[in-house]
Amino acid sequence: MTKLMDRRRFEEIMDNGDAFPENYVDNAFEGLQLIKKYLPEVTLITGASHEIIYSVTVNELLKADITEEDVFKLRDMNWMIENDYLACFI
Repeated sequence: MTKLMDRRRFEEIMDNGDAFPENYVDNAFEGLQLIKKYLPEVTLITGASHEIIYSVTVNELLKADITEEDVFKLRDMNWMIENDYLACFI
């Protein structure tokens, strides 16, 4: 059984810095697909600026019971936390 994530652990994983986007074909798109698995009814892209997209908040994913394994995947896809939102360079 997979244990539930808490915010401290989520941030610890994301702050690690060991990303492997080269293992993915389209890390931004694949990350959005992973997020959609947890939040199928929400708008996935909530903002954008020069070369970066913003998606859902950390709290939304925690409430949706994201697994530690999937947080590692997001980190590996080069997703990050910016102002409480998940963000990814495109």
